[in-house]
Amino acid sequence: MLSEAHLTEGMRSVFVELLVHGPLSRAEAARRLDLSPSAVTKLTKPLLQDGYLLQQPVGDRNAMGRPSQPLAVDPARAALIGVKLTEDELFAVRTDLRAEIQRELRRPLISHDVDDVVACVGEAVRDLTGSGKPPAAVGISLAGTASGGDPVVPTSPFLGWRNVPLGGLVAAATGIPAVVVENDVRALTAAQQWFGAGVGHSSFALVTVGAGLGCGLVIGDRLVRGAGRGTGLVGHMSIHDSGPLCEMGHRGCARAYVSSAAIRRAVATTLDRPDLTFEACLALAAEGQPAARRILEEAGEALGQVVATVANITGVQLVILSGEAVAMYDVCAGAFDAALAAHTHWTSTPIDVVVKPFTFSEWARGAAVIALQHRILGR
Repeated sequence: MLSEAHLTEGMRSVFVELLVHGPLSRAEAARRLDLSPSAVTKLTKPLLQDGYLLQQPVGDRNAMGRPSQPLAVDPARAALIGVKLTEDELFAVRTDLRAEIQRELRRPLISHDVDDVVACVGEAVRDLTGSGKPPAAVGISLAGTASGGDPVVPTSPFLGWRNVPLGGLVAAATGIPAVVVENDVRALTAAQQWFGAGVGHSSFALVTVGAGLGCGLVIGDRLVRGAGRGTGLVGHMSIHDSGPLCEMGHRGCARAYVSSAAIRRAVATTLDRPDLTFEACLALAAEGQPAARRILEEAGEALGQVVATVANITGVQLVILSGEAVAMYDVCAGAFDAALAAHTHWTSTPIDVVVKPFTFSEWARGAAVIALQHRILGR
């Protein structure tokens, strides 16, 4: 598969433009990239010869002038595998070059032992490959501080890992040298950047709600990683100094209001119903149960404040909401919208909020996109 080492800067720009926005005519690609049509023809020639680009059927042959023949990336030219690790499960997908899922699977993790997890990842890669062509790259996402070309996973709280050379171990176990490990929220952000709601936006934020809160950022068409790979740490943002405690002992932080565990615990404790699940808490709130409704409205207000603060600091006008607890938005949308409006800076234009339904396979798809971006862009 093509890699960053085999692409000139111009070839890379044209390939990504066609991958994300194609099919495009040479003239349209040239206009979008501020290049001459002859330059685009020169840059795409080797990609056409190698089979990474295909010429599409000509458009309206009755139109005035020479008909335009669009170019598009051949999505079947290579395959990718993306793996999402949670505290107790593995989710994996096989995709084409446009991150369309071809196969997927789900496996339990028998332990957090590094060798056991590597063996599980290796088995998933082999099962998704079958008798077909090996994937060009493998991406792995997990909660933690891993990022891009880092040789180790510095920390992964849910797995209890520190300084684990996961990429190299998986490469050795699978025989696939191109293995990239990334923080799960950034991987999901990358999928939205190239193939989701972020397409067409040079800057946007992704905020995820679930066991915690996360935030991914794209600023000026670049996925932001930051020093120490610690961007997007919004979970312990202060909301109210007399609010509930989170598991870290912080009073009134966003996580203490918004995480699925915090919502479940608050509703279950208030109603003296320890058997309640998070989903049951949402159902009670939707039905109008007063205590559950109040707790969900407080969660919505906290989440709205987080989103407004992210937008105020970064200047983004699009925020995508996702994560395994994003269904809470349907219950507390009014409280969220009111808090968002109240905390957005008065000089800012209204923030466009897009809610993306959650699946773990989408997070695994994000890992595949990270592997693709790393191969093409080298980051």
